[in-house]
Amino acid sequence: MPGREALMRWSHPTRGPVSPAQFIPVAEDCGLILPIGEWVLREACKQSQARMDVGLVIGTMAVSISAMEFWAEGRPIS
Repeated sequence: MPGREALMRWSHPTRGPVSPAQFIPVAEDCGLILPIGEWVLREACKQSQARMDVGLVIGTMAVSISAMEFWAEGRPIS
């Protein structure tokens, strides 16, 4: 069974698609990467559950996280 990967993309209203290579370092520098990472993981889980609720077999899913999330001691995913 093939796996899936949760990917975050940003479509800027005037610039169009912005590469994760551009927006992730900015999010890390300004302290937004932790709430973004929490949101991404929560959404990936919600979408997987929604698929299972309608009888789809989802298999495995990969979610990449920032190294900063590993170092965020005592900060549980909500």
